[in-house]
Amino acid sequence: MQRTVVTLLAVVVALLLGTAAPARAHGADAKPEATDYRTAITAVTPSTDDVTVHVIENGARLELRSDTTQDVEVRGYSGEPYLKISADGVWTNTRSPATWINATADGKSPVPASARVDTAAAPQWQKVSSERVVRWHDHRSHWMSTSPPPAVTAAPASSHRLASWTVALVVAGTPTTVSGTLDYEPPPTPTLWWAAVVLAAAALFAVTYFWGRRPAARLLVAGALGVAALAELADAVGRTIVAGSTGFGVVTGVLTGQGVGLLVSLAALAAAVVTIRGTDAGPFALAFAGVCLALLGGLPDYETFAHAVPAVPWPGPVARLLTTALLGFSLGAALSGWWWLLQARRDARSAPAANGTTADDTTADDTTADDTTADGATAALEKTEAPRAH
Repeated sequence: MQRTVVTLLAVVVALLLGTAAPARAHGADAKPEATDYRTAITAVTPSTDDVTVHVIENGARLELRSDTTQDVEVRGYSGEPYLKISADGVWTNTRSPATWINATADGKSPVPASARVDTAAAPQWQKVSSERVVRWHDHRSHWMSTSPPPAVTAAPASSHRLASWTVALVVAGTPTTVSGTLDYEPPPTPTLWWAAVVLAAAALFAVTYFWGRRPAARLLVAGALGVAALAELADAVGRTIVAGSTGFGVVTGVLTGQGVGLLVSLAALAAAVVTIRGTDAGPFALAFAGVCLALLGGLPDYETFAHAVPAVPWPGPVARLLTTALLGFSLGAALSGWWWLLQARRDARSAPAANGTTADDTTADDTTADDTTADGATAALEKTEAPRAH
């Protein structure tokens, strides 16, 4: 059984090493980041059922979906045609500066000389997708600078309305305006949340230290690791939703974009089951899975403690509580597994010593018995030979 568990965990490590790089290579598009700036859409005027507009990737991009076969246009920063959704897909105007500026979140992508950018020129459409949905970095709707705005610098502990923005659309020939807001929210105090992580890990380890491997202790530690695994799964699903996935796309998004979190969560759940069963492989599985879950699942989410707006669709306090449980319980489970491994090794060393003492005592008793028998035989022989001497 122990060899089977070790083999399974080794497979998990190989998969983690194979999927970790691609998952991170997509940056914010694959795993949105926490921030202190909140982008929100307040209205679409006039109201229409032909299009839907969403904020995705925690404010990094806007998403426009068309439910009409007629053309829908997005206007650029100078009012020029920028994007178009038609019946056969998405098109971008290569003469619009927005096509090049919006290629990256910071707006610093270079404009090639061959583009012949001209906001007054007739659009030159280039097809970019066959779907009727488009996502783009719109720099009117998010904070681009790495430095905070002056109002935030002056009062970082207060909330601030930084901008009220608009994006112009033309929906089936009707001018339409998407209105929204950009706000700053003060960040939480990271120290308090890290202290909570330490307390959670210490409390779980204390159970192991004082109760040993009793069934109740195994159940409690395994349950805590299971909670940590579920918290990581929730984080993976939440980030996928914030990235813009809906419906069954959430499932495929987790599989393709959150593979690391999914794998370490499943490994932790498997380790929890092994721990409850009380097998010899339990301590190793617990320690290994706890470390992997903490380092590969929980530690990358440290940003949740430092920023007001998490990269998940639920409120900041809820996200921070889940991250605390994820880190605290996974670290506590790892420490518990390590402690049980030490105890098992100590017990294994003491067992031969105890058996050796018993064997020596038995040998000594046998030797004494043999000596007694020999002395008795000698005495009997002397009594037999004594009359012959006369």
